[in-house]
Amino acid sequence: MDILSIVSEYNPLHNGHLYHFKKSVDLTSADVKVAIMSGNFVQRGEPAILNKWKRAELALKAGFDLVIELPCVYAISSAENFAYGAMKIADEIKSSFVSFGSECGDLDKLRTLSKLIIDNQEKYIYFVKEKISEGFSYPKSQELVIADLFGKKFADLCKSNNILGLEYLKALNLFKSSIIPITVERNNFNLISSSEIRKILRDNIATEDISIDKFVPDYVFDSLKEYSDNGNIVLSLKAFERELFYILRTCNLDDMENIPDLPDNMISSLKKAANSFNSIEDLINNLKNKSITQARIKRILLYILLGVTKKDIEISKSIIPYIRVIGMTDNGKKLLPIISQSCKVITSVKDFESKCKDSNLLRLLDIDKRATNIYTLAYSSDSRANLDYTTKIITLD
Repeated sequence: MDILSIVSEYNPLHNGHLYHFKKSVDLTSADVKVAIMSGNFVQRGEPAILNKWKRAELALKAGFDLVIELPCVYAISSAENFAYGAMKIADEIKSSFVSFGSECGDLDKLRTLSKLIIDNQEKYIYFVKEKISEGFSYPKSQELVIADLFGKKFADLCKSNNILGLEYLKALNLFKSSIIPITVERNNFNLISSSEIRKILRDNIATEDISIDKFVPDYVFDSLKEYSDNGNIVLSLKAFERELFYILRTCNLDDMENIPDLPDNMISSLKKAANSFNSIEDLINNLKNKSITQARIKRILLYILLGVTKKDIEISKSIIPYIRVIGMTDNGKKLLPIISQSCKVITSVKDFESKCKDSNLLRLLDIDKRATNIYTLAYSSDSRANLDYTTKIITLD
């Protein structure tokens, strides 16, 4: 079977995602469509607006056959490790194609730049670090170094989706994968992004004026309305403000040295800010500067909230992740016996834990479970723990 994999957050799924999905299916004529989807927390350092099972259900309604959870450690990592985890999963399930959206829509140009970065890896990393030390943010440092080393014709590729696409291509090259990458240019006609939809919801949810119906499928709009009415929509990291300030105010500086991606010179500043402010917004505004982006600060805060350590990130870079199924159709179910021959597939967390002897995989799974237990603290009603044990794989009737 030809397998098409698409890495996604669908936070929430909107018409632009549907365009990308349908275009990818047209280009590949794949037999099975797989979403490798972030769980309850996402790469921008935010909680997902809907929980992972509801978003898996919406992905199935959009046309996917199988939804695999990208383990939380990868889902909240930098673009490089996010892409590594996703492409490792795509490779392990023997995907024929991986499709990603990009601003440029030019796969050849992206592949050329990806190869140039790989061939000049040490020099590239050195100069990026040098630019960061000069006060530039990581994205701006990338843009400047790419222009200096490889020519200004590549500088325009330094946009968020292009950069993530470059990381996918670098990872596939690292694995010497046979997967065929394809890219679909982002079509902005009458479309808005997931972040813009989330902003509309945050700004207007109190007035119930959530006029986003023309930007999302009906089944997504209905789900957002339902979860909003039930108090189970999670709009931002602010939902975990109290928990975060509790951890930051009670931990010591030695504990903070184990937090991934936290610069040494920022440890005391973070501790001081946590002791001086009472809101996430004030904390972030106090810490951000030209060399550290708001998204990076939010990822650091997520690591703190979820108890992710530097060692956890190193583990994630050195292992082959499990394949955790959270949603499937009858067509997707046909794939499970095939991938189970070579992959560690999770269809029941309890069964997997009873049989798995790999402490590194169990550690990654522990973080996934903790992420779910913390995520539901933001619910206004029906907030329960241990959903990773009690929630069944989502199927469509």
